[in-house]
Amino acid sequence: MKQHKKFFGSDGLEYALSEPPLKKRVTVSFQKYWLIYLLILPGVVSLIVFAYGPMLLQFIMSFTDYRLIDGIFGSDWVWFANFKSLFTELPEIGRLITNTLVISFYYFIAGFFPSLVLAVMLFDLSSSKLRKVSQTIVYIPYFFSWVIVYGICYGLLSNTGILNSIITGLGGKRVDFLLNANYIRTILVVTYIWKQVGWGTIIYLAAMLSIDVTLYDVAKLDGCGPIRRTFVITLPGIKNITVFLLVLALGGILNGGNTEQILLFYSPATWSKADTIGTWMYREGLRNPDQFSVAAALSFLQATIGMMLVLISNKLSTKYAKISIW
Repeated sequence: MKQHKKFFGSDGLEYALSEPPLKKRVTVSFQKYWLIYLLILPGVVSLIVFAYGPMLLQFIMSFTDYRLIDGIFGSDWVWFANFKSLFTELPEIGRLITNTLVISFYYFIAGFFPSLVLAVMLFDLSSSKLRKVSQTIVYIPYFFSWVIVYGICYGLLSNTGILNSIITGLGGKRVDFLLNANYIRTILVVTYIWKQVGWGTIIYLAAMLSIDVTLYDVAKLDGCGPIRRTFVITLPGIKNITVFLLVLALGGILNGGNTEQILLFYSPATWSKADTIGTWMYREGLRNPDQFSVAAALSFLQATIGMMLVLISNKLSTKYAKISIW
């Protein structure tokens, strides 16, 4: 069945333009651009095999009593027993959820506001050379692996580190910063900011470059200072990218921050404050064959809630801010 589009001609009258059926348009597109589709085929196949394939297998595993010898499809189907056992047979689930939410909230604040503030400060610098040098300096830590970052922190905060050497030199007592649960979250957040703030700054700076510079000139003529210009021009000008990053950050609120980082920094002495869903799944779910199914169920539940948060956040953004990420 042909589709019709309405348009107005130069005479002001309304006309209908017929379009070929969707099936025919798809066929013509494949015939015309078959080489391009052939080039993107390996990428599509790899995405299905290495991204969506494991997601499907994890979904199936979460409903089975997985046994390594039987495989995923040969294991007994237990339906929602694994999800039930998460809240009835896992005593630390309350601690895991609490730590995950608290650390995720800290990471959300640390990953959102420092980058935005630093980007605004760099953008307002009058010297382009100083801006480039400062941007390079804050961006360098992003290329460090978390192993290197932990090595730096260990050299600073260990019992024989620089900070404890200064404390003992001044007559104080050594402090086990890395083995003290009261300090672990602060260490995680500070190192996360130091490593990631450069990347977020580049994203915001790229968005700021699209703002019309004549707006700033007009604002200066009207007597607007730097702070006033930030709130009336800069922040509204990057509203789209800010909302986009905000929605994605809210969707990852149950990820518990950076699991790779926490695995390097935490220890049994700090589990009470730093053990999250991600670290538990690695420590128990991947190393203990009896917990494979339970870990898969927990991961699936985490991903489902994250997807729901993204959808809800995007819906609220569309309704109130008139901005949507799709």
